[in-house]
Amino acid sequence: MGDFKRALLCMVLLLVTPLVSATAFFETGEAPVNTTINNGGWTTVNLQKNYINPVVIAGPVSHNNSNSLSSRVQNITSNSFQIGMQSPCESFNRYSGTTPPPANTCPSSAWESETIQWIVIEQGTWVFPDGTKIEAYNHVTNTLRSKAGNGNARDLINFSHSYTAAPAVIHNVSSFNEADWVTTSVWGPTTSRGTLPSTTSFSLALEGGEAENLHATETIGWMAIERTSGTNLGNTYAAGRVGRTVDRHNDECQNISNGATYSSTPNIIAKHNTIGGGDGAWVRLCGSEIGNSSFNVHMDEDQVTDVDRTGVDEAVAWFAFESGAFGLLEFLTADKTVTDEDSDGISGPGELLTYSVVITNQQDDFAQSNNAASTNPEFTDLLDGNVSFDSVISASSGSLTYNSSLNRIEWQGSVPASGTVNLQYRVLVNEDMAICSLSNISNQGQLNMDPIADAVESGDVDNLNYIVELTDDPSRNDGADSDGDSLTDDDDATVISADCLADIAVSKSDASANYQPDQSSTYTIVISNSGPHSVIGIQVADTLPNGLSFNGPVTCSITTGTGSCGGQSVSGQDYNQSINLSDDSEATITIPVLYSAEPTDY
Repeated sequence: MGDFKRALLCMVLLLVTPLVSATAFFETGEAPVNTTINNGGWTTVNLQKNYINPVVIAGPVSHNNSNSLSSRVQNITSNSFQIGMQSPCESFNRYSGTTPPPANTCPSSAWESETIQWIVIEQGTWVFPDGTKIEAYNHVTNTLRSKAGNGNARDLINFSHSYTAAPAVIHNVSSFNEADWVTTSVWGPTTSRGTLPSTTSFSLALEGGEAENLHATETIGWMAIERTSGTNLGNTYAAGRVGRTVDRHNDECQNISNGATYSSTPNIIAKHNTIGGGDGAWVRLCGSEIGNSSFNVHMDEDQVTDVDRTGVDEAVAWFAFESGAFGLLEFLTADKTVTDEDSDGISGPGELLTYSVVITNQQDDFAQSNNAASTNPEFTDLLDGNVSFDSVISASSGSLTYNSSLNRIEWQGSVPASGTVNLQYRVLVNEDMAICSLSNISNQGQLNMDPIADAVESGDVDNLNYIVELTDDPSRNDGADSDGDSLTDDDDATVISADCLADIAVSKSDASANYQPDQSSTYTIVISNSGPHSVIGIQVADTLPNGLSFNGPVTCSITTGTGSCGGQSVSGQDYNQSINLSDDSEATITIPVLYSAEPTDY
């Protein structure tokens, strides 16, 4: 009869540390500032998430001061930045001693505190989980549009997404390479500044207003998003754009519906999308500023050369999001599942496990490139210490290999827009009885993504797969948030139960039906393992009865399947043998014996 053995002991999980940063995010907020940056009024903002290449867009500024104010940003790190408000008149007045020009309306009293809206987003081309298209990039330039200089100077920016309707574009200078006041302007893809961004491109420039005609190279952060509303990680968002209806500071305060209703005041990042007025302008909050379903803005102007803040209406785009919340950005996702050799869902020593991975591109117009020069292949899977690599089965495209020096599976290849890639590979559970003490074998792969579009911004961190997305086992929800996106059902490691299951049979036969004193004979012991798992360290023990003695060396061999005969000991009448047997394998032990000629020995 076979002996069915089962062991269930402690749980061991292998936690995979992502190579760079798991998942991509954006977040919004507002920052209080007590005075202008010329008076040291920088405020440090500490972020909820870590970013590889953050795009920071600040503004609009609230309206506690009647004087012109816009936002500036400096010292951006992976998890913080500094934000401040800048006065054009104060910025340029420092060149004129203590007496400003007659039209320069710097206040004689102290500045009132203000708040500044802001958004931080990981650079790249993305979609929200609901499919909304969004992209954000850092653009380095010294192109300055101004009344004082070239009124039509611009850089032409092409979108990486294909939009069916022109998106909302928000923007702001996000560096502080020169202390002189400056902001940014956006309009359509021609030199006609009164036109709006199209479905394919827009014009972008530093904005000098009436104050300056030359400025140092700065970084402009910009973001484009489809004009729609929805939720992201349960947080309401809305993006929109109005035509040229927002008038100047002294003309009106325009109320704009933000396209959604919030239970509390949201963050609103609003920016102009035309600059029809040659004097230059930027969006400033006004009136009751931000409410739960609408906000109020007008176009502010610098007051460096004149006090005029009237003139031409402009178009304004905005993005609204739950105050102080963060959202998720998607590109590639991957499901990873496992099956064992006999399909019983229990892995054990010597059993083959097959991993299947399905990589899906969530974007319908942007592909993952095969970045062969990147140190991070597009997919990697660090193998669990309880298994060893067996073989690559298939890859629907690209190259699937095993890197023995890093003990990981690697796939290099491209994932087309809306495309999928299927991978399969096998591992062998270690033939070690330590497996019996495990509850499961667990591991997790990771996608390494490049969300940067060459055609939009070259020479940045492109051709590097620097954003990580963890694989998910769709059959599991472990209740843990491994990638920091607040969800527990999209980042589950692939787990299979572990146990030692073996059907062991033992038989023993004697070569002689009868025996006589001083006769030799042979005992044969056959040990078989019908599986499903290997058994390591089977201990076979036999004690000869009185009157018998060993009559030569005891032999052990694997007669069917695979396995090995281990240590053997013979002492007096006792024999011990260690055997390892894979499933569907058999070992044979031959014991030569001699019957004593002395009757009293029996």
